[in-house]
Amino acid sequence: MHVVTRSTLLVLVLALALGACASGGTDRGAAAEGAARIVPLEELPVRYQAAWAAWQKGDAAFELERAGVERDPALASFLVDNLVREMVRTYSRSGLARPGGEPGPFERAQADLVAFAPQSAPVLAELLRAPDGIVAFLAADRLVAIGAAAIPRVTPLLDDERAETRRRAAELLGRLPHAGAAEIEVQQALAARVERDPEWNVRAESARALGARGSRHDHRGFAAGVLLRALRDPDTAVATSAAAGLATLGERGALPRLVEALAYAAEQGQPAVLGAIERTLGVLAGDKRTRSLAEWRAYARP
Repeated sequence: MHVVTRSTLLVLVLALALGACASGGTDRGAAAEGAARIVPLEELPVRYQAAWAAWQKGDAAFELERAGVERDPALASFLVDNLVREMVRTYSRSGLARPGGEPGPFERAQADLVAFAPQSAPVLAELLRAPDGIVAFLAADRLVAIGAAAIPRVTPLLDDERAETRRRAAELLGRLPHAGAAEIEVQQALAARVERDPEWNVRAESARALGARGSRHDHRGFAAGVLLRALRDPDTAVATSAAAGLATLGERGALPRLVEALAYAAEQGQPAVLGAIERTLGVLAGDKRTRSLAEWRAYARP
């Protein structure tokens, strides 16, 4: 029996996922696992051996060990690293439980990664950088389950050098709950991506996320201002995403400027943006009535 340590976790998880996906089977993944030089269980301290053996036996056996693991940060980190490995390994080998069946290793690993959130959130956030989309998907799913406690780990990834990591971080922040006192800082970080990221897909994802987060905040003016400006982004996909973000935001105070953005899109010959703004106006108006520009201006007049 072998287990993974923190120094080899990312290499091992990616090897498992990439090997399984590339080969359509498990042979290549198993070879990559060996190449990662994971540690034989018997070489670890006795308390590590006991904790992992108990977890493998099942929930009842592990409950006797859980309190001790929770009191020992190093042991909890060791367990989390191997839960991540187990989650990816069983997923890549189709080890999911059947609907209505007893939870298997995959489901148990998922649940305990949430239970040990202080140790798992940094690891899962790091896996959002993974080139493999499956690994990133599994990590994001657990970060959503962890909730607000994941936000401080995800937000810094908006500044990652890889555009896909920034996009993933923005998408995830759109799904995570309100950050309390830190909420405006999260929105400001997203706004910076909307306004200045060099990649259109990051700007677009950030616009949608900003609308979602703003809708859960008491004050929506900041998000509305950023998204209204983004309606004039040179990339059509970003402008339409900004319109969608404004629809999610639900800020009726944005109506006058939305109408002017509608006029601008018509002048510029941007049918996709025009349609997106019309849909947003319909959401804010609460009906599906078709209105001319003059009628929208009259409707939005204070």
